[in-house]
This record gives sequence, structure tokens and C-alpha cells, in this order.
Amino acid sequence: MAHPAIWRGTQFFYPIGNTSAVCLTQDLCPSEKAEVLLLGCGDPRHIFYTVYTNSAGLQASRKLDFTCCDLEGAVIARNAILFTLLADEGAVQKVPQIWNIFFHFYLDKASHDLLISQCRKLVELSSDLDSWNNGPYGHFLRVCTEATLAELRRLWQLYVKTTTYSPSEAKAFKSAYAADVKASKVKSDFVCTSSRAAGPLSMYALKMAGDHYNTYWDTGVFSAVAKRPLDASHPNPTLAFSMVGDKFGVHYGTDPLSCFHLAEALAPAIGSARHPEQTTLKDMANVCKTQFSRWCTSVSKVLGSQGPSSPSSLIIRFFVGDALSFCQALGYSRTMKSTSTPFLVAPWKSACITLDPNAYETSAQSPAPTMFNIIDTSNLLDHVGVLNILVVTSPILQQTPSATLYTEGLSGSDPEDALPQQLCGDIATIGLLLGLIPVSFISQFMNRSNMHELLMQAANENATQNHERLAWKLLSRAEKLMIDVDRPIDIAPEQLAGVLFNVYLDMFFYQNMARKMSMLKLSSSSIRISGDIHYHRRAYAEVLSVVKKRVITDWDSTMNMLHDKILNDRTLLTGMNHYQDLCCQLHLLGVFTVEWMSLQKVQEVCRLERPLVFRNWKTVPQTVCVVLVIPRARLRSLLPDLDKAGTPILQCDFRGTVTSNTFSCINTVFGTVKISGKGDGKTAVIEEDTARRYGASPLVVWFWVPSVVISSEDRLSVVLAVLSTPASMSLTMKLGFDLSLFRADMGDEQFVHILRQRPNAVLGSAEENNMQISGRPTKTPGATFVTFDKECKKPLSFSTRVDIIEPEMKASLTSGATPTVNQVSMHSIAIVLGEKSLQLPFPLPIDAKKAKLRVARKSLYIEVTLPLKLTLGETDTDMFPVIPQEGDLALWNMHRVNLDQCVPFSITNKNALKWVNPHISCMLSERERRIPEGLTTGSTLLDIKHTLHLIFGFASGTADDKPPLCYALKDKQKAFVMLFITDLRLDLGSHAIVADAWMMPSSPSSVKAEAFRKVSGHVMSGDNMKQLGIAAEERKAWMHLLAAATERCRTWEHKTSCEYRVQGAIPLTFEPDESPICSCGTGVGAEAFVKKYPMLRALAPHVTRAAISPLFALSYMERVGPPQDAVATKTPAMPARAAAVRRVCAACGKEGGAPGSLLICSRCKDVRYCSAGCQREDWKGHKKCCVPSS
Repeated sequence: MAHPAIWRGTQFFYPIGNTSAVCLTQDLCPSEKAEVLLLGCGDPRHIFYTVYTNSAGLQASRKLDFTCCDLEGAVIARNAILFTLLADEGAVQKVPQIWNIFFHFYLDKASHDLLISQCRKLVELSSDLDSWNNGPYGHFLRVCTEATLAELRRLWQLYVKTTTYSPSEAKAFKSAYAADVKASKVKSDFVCTSSRAAGPLSMYALKMAGDHYNTYWDTGVFSAVAKRPLDASHPNPTLAFSMVGDKFGVHYGTDPLSCFHLAEALAPAIGSARHPEQTTLKDMANVCKTQFSRWCTSVSKVLGSQGPSSPSSLIIRFFVGDALSFCQALGYSRTMKSTSTPFLVAPWKSACITLDPNAYETSAQSPAPTMFNIIDTSNLLDHVGVLNILVVTSPILQQTPSATLYTEGLSGSDPEDALPQQLCGDIATIGLLLGLIPVSFISQFMNRSNMHELLMQAANENATQNHERLAWKLLSRAEKLMIDVDRPIDIAPEQLAGVLFNVYLDMFFYQNMARKMSMLKLSSSSIRISGDIHYHRRAYAEVLSVVKKRVITDWDSTMNMLHDKILNDRTLLTGMNHYQDLCCQLHLLGVFTVEWMSLQKVQEVCRLERPLVFRNWKTVPQTVCVVLVIPRARLRSLLPDLDKAGTPILQCDFRGTVTSNTFSCINTVFGTVKISGKGDGKTAVIEEDTARRYGASPLVVWFWVPSVVISSEDRLSVVLAVLSTPASMSLTMKLGFDLSLFRADMGDEQFVHILRQRPNAVLGSAEENNMQISGRPTKTPGATFVTFDKECKKPLSFSTRVDIIEPEMKASLTSGATPTVNQVSMHSIAIVLGEKSLQLPFPLPIDAKKAKLRVARKSLYIEVTLPLKLTLGETDTDMFPVIPQEGDLALWNMHRVNLDQCVPFSITNKNALKWVNPHISCMLSERERRIPEGLTTGSTLLDIKHTLHLIFGFASGTADDKPPLCYALKDKQKAFVMLFITDLRLDLGSHAIVADAWMMPSSPSSVKAEAFRKVSGHVMSGDNMKQLGIAAEERKAWMHLLAAATERCRTWEHKTSCEYRVQGAIPLTFEPDESPICSCGTGVGAEAFVKKYPMLRALAPHVTRAAISPLFALSYMERVGPPQDAVATKTPAMPARAAAVRRVCAACGKEGGAPGSLLICSRCKDVRYCSAGCQREDWKGHKKCCVPSS
């Protein structure tokens, strides 16, 4: 397995999600089919919400294909019940009962009868895959493996069986169920974690969240009333059977409120002036049920419109098993063209994944996807480690600009420290090695807010959780010209060895006692992270296997240097105990074979002195599989202590008189072993014990070792032990300091078996070899050479060589012309020679201004070296890329929204909007807040943030009494765009507000000029127009932002004559008097604009709808949060106007030159003007925010 073997004594059942629903297709192109993989899928809230958000507009015709994987079969069994109920006739009328079945601990008779009736139907349909596929649900609800269907059927049968209990059995079941519910509730007066579902209004949900948690767990039903209805007396059988056992094992933090968008209940609705504090728990509960009903109705409508004979627009596929293994199996099936894979279904299982041939064979009529454009991993990184996730998902993520991997983390209270620790290295370094990078790391902002997490941490210094959701994409996919973006990277062997050695030290930091103690002193989150061990030597070898496929280098030299570093390392206390295991795993994966493991050396050792265990072997292979059988009687007395130790990690040791080698990549299962044959023909078949730890069968452990290890000593013992950690130290009194659970002599065939292949394998199969690396990149012209710092931790620069072959460029070069380097985009440059140029893309942002050239005029090539541009605050104007993708447009770092489904909120009551300023203040990090006022920020991104802060402040009425009609963004004396905001809305899935805006860019159109003349009396009168002066660089960035803002909410198709297509540029221009956006959406849907502003009807044919969101700072990169007074008062001060922190005129936007060239407002000492006339013109608006300087 790709994760250490864990003894899970204390387990929990997670039938209901603990985070709000998100739209899984928000980063895809509108016309793109969604092929979505959900790992650790949990409940179906994300699917429900995604179907709902795709039910209107361009996305309504999108085909949705979800593959859902969860280790817990009961999660999938419940989800299947839900989807099949919604596919039945009359489903919408049954939504109240469906709600009860899914969320209530106790059911009323009608809901219970509906559940049992559905389970009986599902049992009847699920005798085998053919029966299921040909049934009424098989056309949209697919099962990936026969084993998955068998597990679902077993659970459905258990649910039905509860109705056949005798009176005494029924009484005992009900009594035990009630006792488990009572025992599971947190013994605390205040559990408010579900308040995070309220997003920016979470401060108002705290008390209601706490009240609801107590009500829910005390009554067993979702209600605002702290009393269970009399007819809700039936224990919900779907919560009584899981991996926890045949008992109620639901996690103590479960609360259905967490699944929904509570901000809709708290924000003042249009036409209402209600304060969020006036919201009741009943209001909140009703909004949750309304959202669930909306989602169910959308799903039911889609399922009802498709039948067995027609292509399904919605397909849901289920797999019960381990997420990492499933990803590896999908990749193996795709490359090997086989549905039988060598990857185990799950930990504590002996069977391997065999996919349904009818769906996964290449000859299948409608093959199931094995590569995906969306992979959502829930919060698996907390449980299996982010490196393991990146390694197994990168090969099955489609190679397109829109393809996205999502990760979520709930661990740690110091977010800015967590990600590098979890990644075991610098973010950019790991991105280069594995090919995936967090999108926001490149753009330095995100449109998703986690203000609710920041407020919790500010209000409670003992907060132990921080929820961070990140979108990852393939390197270089932000590049608009998709030519040659997959150019390989080249790293010098000595530097690559250093980089990989640093990753090695970070992955196994828990073996470095000095570092571990220093980490524990740093922060509370380090204590939590240090207790989570996700990696063994196999996981490290998997990382190296990805690097070997991606990076051009002298691999043997690299590995020899890395091998020497590891061999000579003394910082990891037990590092050398794992050396043999590391060499074994590197060999098995085809990454590298050390000299002493070569076939020649192994045969030489065995020829000189063959150990007794190999006496009947014809030939001795380089690796062998060791099977250790531990009798149940030897374990039984230890089980209570293991359970109390939390999640101890198991490993096996080979111990001799002078040696001790640890093997941590072990597989475990409860069952019996049947041995056949002798010598190298010996095989083992394991029959699993379905009762698992509660049965009577032995514990069987198997793992791979180098055969030389067995030959090294005569007297070796094989030991099953617990990894020593602070949590496992409690076991020393029972097990001793070596934490041994069981020991057997290697030659004792009652307990130890040495095999050529793993148990249950077909003798002579080549499955292990098929898991090896199939190919490597070759050194090609134009590869990007990466240089790291001296410590080999962070990348410093990229270099590449360009052969000049174009005739005119060759002539220019040979004639002595000097090439120049221009920045084309954040990822690319152009080398210019004469009238011609060559564009070169790079994996990460680079700084063309600091480029160094080496010109070879005779050999006709140019070498260019560029430093990376990753420092916070260093961003280019093209930070909002819109990228052509297969006839459509993809957005790199701004998710799409359906504005009509975003809930608008009222701004009539200023007191009800005290949450708005703290929310938009999260755009600024503490670093950005410290930038002195009165100086230029030096950051285009920060300039835009200040302008957006002003716009949202005015639009919400929190910066002025009355929002203006429009906002004119001015560069010097010229307005280059006018923005009209019809509504402020809640982007619920992202916990953010969004401005429903209509933009009218400047252009030399006489028709547009005449239209504006007609409405100028309204627009120009009084305070109806806010003029925001900005500088030239910010204006260029706004041109990119305008293109992205219109694209992300479009409800129209781009025409064949679209200017983007014709001119091959997005945005179309950077000139202030020309439009940067295409005309395809101009005037589309402008009825809403006219309804809001009837006096501006003449402008309707000239405006384009846009979704403008705050650009939030990154809490995983630097400290972020509202000012401390925001926590106390919920209302921080507005930041200074954009012009106040730059040397530009606040009225006309003219830039100042030398210090003193602009006049300063004598009252506030913040705002600058180029002339007294500009100051008089601006005074009417400025006086309302002009505060005397202290």
C-alpha cells in the first residue's frame, strides 16, 4: 500500500459531510464534459450542488460523469439509496422523507418504510453486475467492481434485516443504538464547528451552531426544537452498520448544518432590512431544507429525463476501497489495457482491484473514464498525506488548462506554516518535481474566502482546525499560446540529488529527534502535524518514480549521489534501519537498483553460501515476499492496549545478532493462509475472515525484502512491531521498549513463509514488473534547465538554449544585431531579433527584466537565463489569464459563477452589513497592510485590491450612504471603463460576495457616445459617478481582469466572428480608448440592467455582464486576517483610497514624477492631486472620507 499500515482501534463513521457543498465544475469550460473523480467522496452534497449549478445557462447541456471512491462502504450504500430514490417516480414529493433518511438518527414510520422498501428493491437488483446493469438504475448508477456491488448488497441486506429481528433482538438493538448515540456526543456545552458553513457571516452563526449541535444529538433529528417528535422512534439502520462495526459509530462532530450554505439565512434578503442577529435557528434550518430540496429537484429532473435506451447526461460510478490504490489501478488499467490490477482494494484486504470489463475494457461500448478533468480529494491529505495524493493523481489528470485537482485540509491552526510541511519541501520545488502547483500560489490571490476560519482563530487562540481548499493545476497551463508548454525540465545531477535528499529528510522528519523537538516548540499545529505519519520508504520511491519520468538528467549519477547522501546521513536516528527497505522499493518500482541488489551480486552471494530457506530454490530472485502469520491467541490480550493507543503504525523487522532492518511497507489482513508447493514454487492463498478483528483467524502480514537480507545472517527473526512515536510510548509497559507484538524465527514455517510472489498472485505473472517505470524523457533542444539555491531547497532561475533557424533571425544574429528579451506573459518571454521573435514558455513565472543572454553568433544559438518571479507582491499585469481550449475558453485562476443562482442581499440597512468590511478586508495580508501610505505600493495586485476595496465599499453602502450609479476607472484624464453594479450577491460555494456588474469599456463608437450622451444627465449628476484614478500598470491589469470577469459568468456562446478568435488575443487591447473584451456578450441579458436602472436604458445595448469578486490574500502563504478591531467590533476601517498609496492624482489618475510634484490634501495628508483644479473637482466625493491626519 502507498500508506503505512495503521492499526485503527478507534474508528468513526462519516456519513454526513463536514464542509459546505461546492460546485465541482466551476473551473471547467462551459462546453466541456465533466469527468470527475471524487476521492474520499463522502456524502453526495457536492454532486447535488454541482447538478443544481449546471441546471441552467450554457452548462445545462453539460454531460456529468462522476466516479465516487470511498473506503467506507456504508457511505456509498447510503448515497446509492439517495440517488435511486430520486430516480423513482414522484421523488420530489418524497424529499421530506429522503431528508429524514439521510440526516436523522431516528426515523418516523413513513421514512423508515420508504427506506426499507428501497433497500429490498436494491437487494433484488444487485445479485451480480449484469443484473444491476440491466436494472432500472444501471443506466446512470454504475458500479466499478463486482466486490463493490457485493459490499453494497451486504449492507442493504443488513438494513432490511433490522425489520426481521425478534422482539428481544429489536429491543436490544434499539437500546444499544440509543446508548451509542448518547456516548458519542461531545461532552462540551459549545460545539460550533458548523458555523464555518456561514462563511463571511460565521460570527453570527456561532451560538446557533452550538445550539443546533446539542439539539441534533439530544433528539436525533434535524430540528430547531429541542424535542424529538413522538413518531420518530425507529433507529436509522443506515447509521448502525459501518467499518466501526454493527453499531452506531457516527463521528462526534457530525452536524448536517455543515453541509449547507448558512449565509443565505443570515444575509439580509432583498426587500428586507433584517439584521443577521435577528436570524433564528428555525430560519437557518428552513434554509438548509430549502437548499436540499432545490438540489434534489435538479437531480430528480435530470434522472427523470433519461432512460436506459438514451445516452445518460448524468452518470454516477461507485467504488468501495482505498483512494490511492484506486488511482493507481485506473492508471494501470489505462496503460496496460487490463482490468485486472496488482493494487489491493484497501488496507486490511488481500484482494486486488479488478475493474468491471464491461466498463473499463477498451472495447466497451461506452468506456468509463480513467483520466479526469476534475479530481476532488476531500480532506484526504489529512489522512494519507498530500505527497501521496499528488503522486497518484498527476498521471490521471487530463492535460488541459481547465483540468483541476482539489485538496482540502482541516488540520492545524497555523495555516501559513502547514502546506510546506505537508509537501515536505518548498511549494515551487515540489511543483517542478511532480508537475502540479496550487493555482493561487502563482497568482497570489484566490476568489474563495476563508474569513470564517481566520475569525475563529482570532477569537479562540486554542482553535485546532483550519479549513483550506486549494485548486492545483498542471505547470505552465496558464500559458495562452499552448505551443511547447510541456517542454521537459533539466536539473544537474548534483542539485537534483540534493533536492531529493531534502525531500527524504522532510518526509521522515519524525526520525530526526532534534528537529522533531524543535518543531514541537514552534506551534500547536506542529504538534498535530508531527503526529501524522503518512510516508514510508515505498512512498518516497513513488515520488522518485514520478521525478524520473519528468526530469531530464543523468539519472544513474543522480541516484548514486543520493544513495551516498542517505547512506552517510546521521540526522535520522533510525534511517539506516530502513535502508534495506528503501533499496528494495526503489528496485521494485524500477527507479534504481543498488549494486549489491543486482542479479549478478545476488546469485554470487547465494552461490557462495545458500541459506537454508533457499535450499530448494532453483534460482534466487533479487527480492522475495515474506509472509508472517500471527496466531489470534497471541494478539487477543494486546487488542485493548492497541485500541487505546489511537492509530499506531505497524512495521516488520528482520532482527539478527548484529543487524536490525525495518520494513514499513507491509500489508495486513485477518484470515487463514493455505500454502502449496515447495522451494521457489511455493505459493500462498489467503482466505479473509469477514469478521476481521472480531473473528478468530490469525493476522497475516506480508512484505517484500531483498533476498540478500535473508542471506546475511544464519539466525534471523521476523518481528511485527509498532513504530515508536510519542503516541505509542504508552505501549512500552505492555510490549517493552522495542514495541514488539510478535516474533518468530525465520526458519519456522509454522509462522514464516518465503515466497517468490505475493500471496494470491498467479505464479509466473509479471505484475510487479508492470508497475515499473516504462519510459523517461530524453535530452532535447529547448529543455528548461533549473538552478536551485546552494541548499538545494528553492529554485532560483531557469535557463534554456534557443537554436536560431528562422532565416531573417539568422541574418540579424550573424550581422551583429543585439537580441532583446520582452515579457509576454507571467510564464513566457519573447526573444526579439530584428523584426522577428521567438516565444519561449517556462514552468513558473519569470522576470524578463533581469534576463541574461549568452549569444553564439557563429553557432547560431542564444542562451537565456531568467530569475523566477515568486516573491509575494511581484505579479505581472496578466494575472487573470483567459486561455483558448479546444474551441472554448478556460480560466486559470478565477472560477465560473452562475450569477442568477448567486443569492442577492439587501444593502438598505447599514447595520446589517457590518460583516462586509471584515470580509473584503481579507483581501489584504498583514504584509500588505504595513506598506506605508503615501508611497507607491510597487505591486499591481495590491493596487487592484485597493481599487476593489473602494468599489465594494461604495457598492455596499458601507463607505458612503448611497451607492453610486457607476464607477469610472480613469487613467490620467480618460475613463477606460464604466462599471454599473446591479446587485451584490453571495457566491455561496466560495463563501464570498460577488458584484453583479455590467461594464461598458471605452471605444471610438459614435453610437455608444450618443447613448451615453442621452443618460449623462443621470450618470454625471451629484454623486452618481465615482471616479477612481489608477496608474498605467494597474489599467493593463484591469484589461485582463475585465476579460476574465465577463468570461466567468457568461450565458452566451462566443460567435465564429468573435474578436478573440479573429485577433488571437485576450484581452484585445491595452489602449485606454479601445475595448479589451469581445462583443459576443454585449447587450445579452441586459433586461436585468434596465430593470435596476431604467433611466439608463440607452446603455443596455452597449454593456456586458461581469462577475467581480474580491481577490483574497493567501493564508497558507502569509498571515492574513481582518484587523484586530474587526474581531471585536466586526467593522474595520476602510483602507485608504487607491490613489492615497500611490503617486497619482486622485481625480484624473495622472502619475507624479519626483517627490513633491503632486499636491497633498492638507487635511488628511493622504490624497494627492496634480493641480488645484483637480482637487476642487474631487472635493465633493473626497470630503466624505477625508479624516484629519493625526
